[in-house]
Amino acid sequence: MEVGTIQKTIKLFKAALEGLHADISLLKLESLAIMVHKAMTMQGRYFHTPEHIFTLFETFDPIQALAALYHDIVYYQVDEGLTPEVHTLIAPYLCERRGQLCLVDHADPGDAAFARTLAVFDFVPGQSLLPFRGQNEFLSALTMNVSLEGIVSAKDLLKATACIEATIPFRGLNAQGESPAEVLEHRLTAINAQHGCGMDAEEIARAVEVAVILSNHDVASFAEKDTALFLDGTWKLLPEMNPSLRLKGIYTIRNYRQALQKMADFLNTLNPKVIFNRYRNVPPATEFDEMVRLAHQNVYTARDYLTIKLLTVAILEALAELTGGDAPMALFMGDIESEGQNYLHVEDLLPLAPSPRPDEENSPIFRLLMYGRAGESSFDMSNSPLSLFIYQRLGMESCKRLLQPAIALFNGQLDPQSFLDQFPTEVVVPIATACAAMAITRSVALRHWLSNTSSSGQSHH
Repeated sequence: MEVGTIQKTIKLFKAALEGLHADISLLKLESLAIMVHKAMTMQGRYFHTPEHIFTLFETFDPIQALAALYHDIVYYQVDEGLTPEVHTLIAPYLCERRGQLCLVDHADPGDAAFARTLAVFDFVPGQSLLPFRGQNEFLSALTMNVSLEGIVSAKDLLKATACIEATIPFRGLNAQGESPAEVLEHRLTAINAQHGCGMDAEEIARAVEVAVILSNHDVASFAEKDTALFLDGTWKLLPEMNPSLRLKGIYTIRNYRQALQKMADFLNTLNPKVIFNRYRNVPPATEFDEMVRLAHQNVYTARDYLTIKLLTVAILEALAELTGGDAPMALFMGDIESEGQNYLHVEDLLPLAPSPRPDEENSPIFRLLMYGRAGESSFDMSNSPLSLFIYQRLGMESCKRLLQPAIALFNGQLDPQSFLDQFPTEVVVPIATACAAMAITRSVALRHWLSNTSSSGQSHH
């Protein structure tokens, strides 16, 4: 039988500290492991959980293991602050100015833990911390340095801090044309010289390689061979970033759409070339090129998938707006099933789908909509029958074209009726008819809308 995550966390911690010849009592080890475990099981977390720690290395390395344990201990915006144990350790270094989290202005010159973390991240006392500019990684590394000062050697903590710095994601080359790994090497060289850490150039280079390996494992889902697995991870991030989605059955059509929009905006601006890091020959060129190729494939497929999902929710949002305003997604779509339950869903009321064409069967988008992402999510079905209905009738090119009016609808630049007028009636009428049967409080208004639509004899495009 497998042991639980708290036992696995303790065992990993113990192995890491023994590998670094750290002297620590079992009770102190227990309290550190519980602090990490507690922070990573906060209620807002769906992806950055204790299980994520154990995916971060193929071969055990004590420095990597230590960094993996701490690298996500702070997730400030998702956890809505710090856990009490972490707060006790690092609150003295933090202050707030005009609602912005900042580092304190003055550092104690003898505070090695703070100085080390600042130097590796190239942060300075008094600076503002920004969520997507290393805030969580810095605070996680600071927690590690403060909690292990005097237990783990300064040199090993420096290497582990470098590993956590390397997990700041999606950074390209700097103005000097240097990669994040090369910048990290320069910093470690300077720190080593300044503080006499006793590392030669080869040991510094090895520390950067270890950091690069960990950072690539942290974003490994981008190199999944199966896009359904990649999207499974992506969907776990949605309720982390969008608290409204944690309330299954209560979140509204607009809540859901806003969450998808944020994810689409992120993926549309993400350059797949900056996802993975490389330094010297780590990873080897052929392996790195394959990772980048798969990242391209996953990002571009996910963009198309989100286009169709956004178009679907736009139709629902327009129908809701025309018949009384925003409403819970479950009112229009039906409840998401829990174990052993079988609810009526909107797609049960749609006309039967045509048999897929041979070219469709092999399309990754068709397979994702038909068979679903790799895992269930707490707030959403894994497959997308309503989106599949739309996709099979419109095709990908029309879906992409109709995304522009959908965005205009979301931004309030296009009214719901004008938006729905862009679609063929054989798409919108069956959906509105199915929604009228599901959302009984809207059925009169929806049927009234349907009778107006058919009497005007519209059959667009």
